[in-house]
Amino acid sequence: MSVSVNFYLPGGSWLHRTDPRVKLLFVATTLFLLILFQNLWLMLGALLLLLALHWSAGTPPSKLGFILKTLLPVGLLMMILRTIFYPEGDPILSFWVVEITKIGLAQGTVLALRILTMALAVFAWLYTTSQADLVQSMVRLGLRHEWGLVLALALRYIPTFQGTFTLISEAQQARGLNIQQHTGFKRVRVMMPIFVAMIISSLRDSGQLATALEARGYGKPHVTRTTLVQLHFRRWDYGMTGLLLLLLISFTYLRFRYGFGEQPLALF
Repeated sequence: MSVSVNFYLPGGSWLHRTDPRVKLLFVATTLFLLILFQNLWLMLGALLLLLALHWSAGTPPSKLGFILKTLLPVGLLMMILRTIFYPEGDPILSFWVVEITKIGLAQGTVLALRILTMALAVFAWLYTTSQADLVQSMVRLGLRHEWGLVLALALRYIPTFQGTFTLISEAQQARGLNIQQHTGFKRVRVMMPIFVAMIISSLRDSGQLATALEARGYGKPHVTRTTLVQLHFRRWDYGMTGLLLLLLISFTYLRFRYGFGEQPLALF
């Protein structure tokens, strides 16, 4: 049985109406600036701004909870490892061979916040961009349609596979499969019926998808591809593009010319 899940959340917010190419520029700009800066307060500000962006776009709290629930353990692990293994400055706490410093803790927190903020930026793009618009935006930027479709299908089927895995796992456990009492490799062996069913379901879905694309004439040579809805830049899109480029150039100049955002705990 296939499970239909999608990242896209239909809506009429300003972010939904923004051209997908502008949203892609926003993601690229945000990721670049987040990597560029090391300041804790800037990271906190960026996190709050991204949360406000999702709120203005009407993202349900459950979807934000999905992002935080998925990446919070990773962020905490990265923060702990960064704090313990790369201490800098005078220690504020030490035990055995472990030293925790104020700067090391700040840098670890910056790393965790960066991961969460990057995810919020990417999901702001995915939650407000339909699959058709995503593919068309890639094609308008010069990417081959086949590559754009592959990217869109990959993003489309990640949550689908997750939903399928949950469905099969619950069905097998209802039939008496006990996963919780095993750990390590033994647990992997016990879960083999789930993996086998996942492979069969994936092959069936890929076969159906290939048949559907072939029935629609996809990949037929010497055929001009048309789309129902064309992407067009509006005044709002031009304004947002100019603002993003201005922010990118300004913050990059401040970072390399004056060291803005370089120190983890400095108030800019």
